[in-house]
Amino acid sequence: DQTDLVARSRTPAPPTLMDVLPPPPPPAETSIPGHIPGRVGFRRRSEQRQAALDQAWRRCSGLVLAEIQGDPSASSSTAPVPLGLAWAELPAGLDPAEGELEDEGRASRKRDQVASLVAHALAMVADLPNPRIVEFGAGSGHVGVLLAHLRPEASVALVEMKEYSTTVAKQRMESVGLKNCHVFHGTVDGYAESGEAWDLAVGLHTCGLLTDAVLHLAVRRGAAACVVPCCYGQVAAFKEDHNRGQGTAARMQPLSRALAETLAPENGDGGHGDAYAWCAKAADFTTGRGGEFDPAGAGFQTALRCMRTVDADRLWWAREQGYSGSLGLLTPLGCSPKCCVVRLVPPKAASVQGGDPERREAGPESAQE
Repeated sequence: DQTDLVARSRTPAPPTLMDVLPPPPPPAETSIPGHIPGRVGFRRRSEQRQAALDQAWRRCSGLVLAEIQGDPSASSSTAPVPLGLAWAELPAGLDPAEGELEDEGRASRKRDQVASLVAHALAMVADLPNPRIVEFGAGSGHVGVLLAHLRPEASVALVEMKEYSTTVAKQRMESVGLKNCHVFHGTVDGYAESGEAWDLAVGLHTCGLLTDAVLHLAVRRGAAACVVPCCYGQVAAFKEDHNRGQGTAARMQPLSRALAETLAPENGDGGHGDAYAWCAKAADFTTGRGGEFDPAGAGFQTALRCMRTVDADRLWWAREQGYSGSLGLLTPLGCSPKCCVVRLVPPKAASVQGGDPERREAGPESAQE
């Protein structure tokens, strides 16, 4: 039974996802070969793509839909309460559109993206007295700066490789007057070597393997993670410059035994990689001019299905390491074509305190020592 593979340590995901994912394609009359590209009989690349996507969804739909549907016995949903921020009443330095986005539609969508991820993150550290949060791929710190403002007792680190972005992030911190936020100029591996302790990793649109590097580091540290992946197709590329640290490498997916076994061809020739690669590439939906798109459109629906498959694989891999977690969405749906949220929670023995099981019970005085 496919659902048994993901039944353990399930955290229920918002039921609204069932409304936006299309049903699986009808069963094929003949089996689809494991190695899709280049097979005789495909006259167009689009035919190869569609055959691969049909194969991937036919085999994975039971797992993915079971994950999205969640545990019927659960009494609550993992969808966070919207923050309902009045941006005009907040310091200008907190506005992610300040000085960057003149188009009001794009500005509104950017604010929605940031506010939604921050709501997810705040829900994950709601019961921690002094949470330590790190934003990876922080850019100018839209998410981290807002978290530091809303949780003044928290400590927040912004990790970013680009020097220009770190300069802007520091300026924004100064304009808001934040004392609980600092910038780390460097890579994921560089930050890992710094030895800084943290409880929760966040990231908005962490590109390609950067998502996997952040999740792998969080698992190694026994910390929680709340990230919105982006550039899914990079995980199926061969370019070395897409490697983001923590031992990640292109074509390393699928990560989980659950998905690898599900996609494995019946003849056991190990040909799951092609279907998965097509699925990852199809997850990158391109919007029209101005960034607007129809969430109900066929193109986005296909991309959403593929995003959920790739992110479910990441979640199942974490579960195989003893973690629990869930999948979510940025809201409102339509604020971004890359709208999927991956939330990982470490085993209870480690708690979300980065491997320190006693810190939660010790209270704020002990946490500050």
